[in-house]
Amino acid sequence: TADAREFWGLVTGFHSDHAEDQKKLFRLLKDWKERCDRELRGEKAVKGMEKLELVGFLFKCSQEAIRKAGGPAAWEALPQSERLAKYNAMRMQVIRDIGQKEFDELTAKEKEDVDFFLWAGCCMHKEMNAFKGGCYQMEQFWPENNLPGPKKMYNRDNAAAVNLAPGTDASKRAEDKTKGGAIKVASLCGAIFRHKDRKRGQQDTLRFFFDAELGFTIGFPDTSNTRFQSHAEACAVLITYLDLFIRFLEYVKENKASRSLNHMEKNVFDGLHCNATRHEICVIVLYWLAISVPYMREIRGPFRAHDNVLQLGKLHKRVIAHIDKLIENPELLVGLDASFKTATLDGQPWGRPEALYGVQRYAAELPHRKNLMVAFLRGARETWLRFMSEFEEGGALAGASPENIERAWMESTNDLCESAFGMFRQCTKISPTISLAQYNARKMFKFNNTSEYLRKLGPKMRAFLRRITREQDASGANRKAKLDLAKYRQETAEKKIEKERVRKERAKAASDAIVQVSPLLTITEVEYACSLARGAAGYVTVPGIDLQLDWHRK
Repeated sequence: TADAREFWGLVTGFHSDHAEDQKKLFRLLKDWKERCDRELRGEKAVKGMEKLELVGFLFKCSQEAIRKAGGPAAWEALPQSERLAKYNAMRMQVIRDIGQKEFDELTAKEKEDVDFFLWAGCCMHKEMNAFKGGCYQMEQFWPENNLPGPKKMYNRDNAAAVNLAPGTDASKRAEDKTKGGAIKVASLCGAIFRHKDRKRGQQDTLRFFFDAELGFTIGFPDTSNTRFQSHAEACAVLITYLDLFIRFLEYVKENKASRSLNHMEKNVFDGLHCNATRHEICVIVLYWLAISVPYMREIRGPFRAHDNVLQLGKLHKRVIAHIDKLIENPELLVGLDASFKTATLDGQPWGRPEALYGVQRYAAELPHRKNLMVAFLRGARETWLRFMSEFEEGGALAGASPENIERAWMESTNDLCESAFGMFRQCTKISPTISLAQYNARKMFKFNNTSEYLRKLGPKMRAFLRRITREQDASGANRKAKLDLAKYRQETAEKKIEKERVRKERAKAASDAIVQVSPLLTITEVEYACSLARGAAGYVTVPGIDLQLDWHRK
């Protein structure tokens, strides 16, 4: 019979995004892998024991279980089921200890091979987070240099608060919550020019307009959904056809009965005219062309050098080195004579040359583009370093042998997981009540070409499979899982309610204690109270001093 624990001896890698919960899961799985190995080694050693050794092993297990329970009297007081559970737990612990001794006798190379288990983060998430780090630093550039930043794009409510109630808390909150700049413009443009609801937005009108103006249509990047690099690509489209987008919004306005843009369209129109926003759009496009596009070619292009994420350490060092070069000499990228040979990460032609020409067309109007570019690069560099931890010198990957790196082969991106989750979401929209087990069964049926296998089965086997399927359907396992989840959520809510009740009671008790304090209002009173003999009337203890301090704070 197969032992599920043997599977973990074959697992050598864990690929995920960079969220802390995923890193914690990796650590838990690593511990579980080691635990399974030690148990298997210990059980193998126990099976090879002589009778006398086996008796000693069982005696040790029982004695340790009794000792941990609190002694013979406490042990005898336990129910039989609990005694058995404690004995089995102690037995497995002793087996693991034996397995650990067996493991300690291995050579260093054998130990490394047995416990080899690496984590790697998705390269697309690395690039995405580095881009966000650059955008954050770009936002800070304006206040840090006392320069007017991008025009803020208030929603309807916040605009009303700012315009109708200036100086109020509501107005201040609206100011704090509202942002402007390239990313905001790109998001709003996605909502207008490629709305996720086909019945809304201007996507069709935009295509007709571009076809009439240029002889071809464009599809605006899908910033309304989570798409890697969609905002950077949106900036590239905007700067390439900036004049046309402005004309298109004027065309939209004149075609309305009210001859006015709605609130969102007006925000986009103002944002496209804002010089600081144009600064940010151009900087984002230049970074995208110099770093993002070449990096994606390296990790998922058809001519990439490596398809194993564990072999991309040199690439990520090149990214940092290239960013350092651009920080040192930003003219390589922002200059009007910028060449792809020195500006891009891989020295290959620009991914979207028309976007570069669009940036250069407005260069004379962007006096801060060089310093803003440097700020963006510094923010991106800092974030790149944070998300490259698996490639650090002295880490687990750095000390791994080429053979083990090949054993732990992993994709450079997390596309398979992301796409699988996306397909599941689409399926649940069509079939809201489908269970996860049913969904997985359908996918495995198609992926494993099960229909071809079924054709080869005889009537008896088909009848057997139908019987098993009916039993599974009648078991109510899916409903039970949902009820268990509902029960867990209810218990979690009740625990939080109880915790909040206890907190309020403690706060009330502390408040009541302060109310009952007879305050010492002068230094003389304090000195007198402290000079009294311990236990005398009026003597102040340390808790009493704390209450006095709380009273004065209040």
